[in-house]
Amino acid sequence: LGGAARRLERRDLVSILQFAVVAFVVLPLLPDRGYGPYAALNPRHIWLMVALISGVSLAGYVALRLAGGVRGAMLLGLLGGLVSSTATTLAYSRHARSESAFLRISETVIVTANLVLLVRLAVVAALVAPGVFPVLAPVLATALAAGAAAEALRRRGDGKPRELALPPVGNPTELRAALSFALLYALVLVVAAWLADLWGSKGVYAVSLASGLVDVDAITLTNLRLYGMRQLSAAQASTAIVVAVSANAAFKLGIVRTAGGRDLFHRCVVPIAASVAGAGLGVALFAR
Repeated sequence: LGGAARRLERRDLVSILQFAVVAFVVLPLLPDRGYGPYAALNPRHIWLMVALISGVSLAGYVALRLAGGVRGAMLLGLLGGLVSSTATTLAYSRHARSESAFLRISETVIVTANLVLLVRLAVVAALVAPGVFPVLAPVLATALAAGAAAEALRRRGDGKPRELALPPVGNPTELRAALSFALLYALVLVVAAWLADLWGSKGVYAVSLASGLVDVDAITLTNLRLYGMRQLSAAQASTAIVVAVSANAAFKLGIVRTAGGRDLFHRCVVPIAASVAGAGLGVALFAR
């Protein structure tokens, strides 16, 4: 413990304490109920995004210090996709803007996290609604293959692979960025709720489009539940999930462009857009 403490810098200790306050002091005290228009503003859910972004940033800082550039970036993308691809996208978009040396690391983390998200959704479908899995799995597999192939082709343009640089990071918890995103998240929640109310009577796809902007998991579970209640077929549930994933991908590309800048956007847009196109192809082939 003494050796570990001596390796910690002052900013590391401050960041750990900041995250502890965010996650273990503030979060449990917030009410878990909806407020505002359409009761869309849930303080605990919104603050959870602050905790996720801070935690992803802090964990990424530690992983990159311990594992190095390439291995650390792949590990971060894997964990980020399992925990929150949106939080991961924001955290590493800001790193790319603040430090140009972080551009390739940020791209690796963001693209990996968004591809791992597809695997996570397939696992959720297998556990919650096994009847949907045979239809949804090939759709998501097509999206994963298209995104991975596009990323591999894009990386060939970078020349010979090299160890990624690890630039200095000012505040590993990115607390200010997390708070800014929480405000944006709250605004999008209200807009999504309004669109769902406006278009909900026209079908589940409109609701999936609106809800998928900010959260894929909730609308995915909703569609799987509707399948279990026999209100949707497996093909309809799969299509609705793909609509939500596509909306969420568009939202995260917007985050990359505004928070990460043009260079990071150009590196991320091809594989993420290819995965969305692959999902559409998968729907046309398998969700009929």
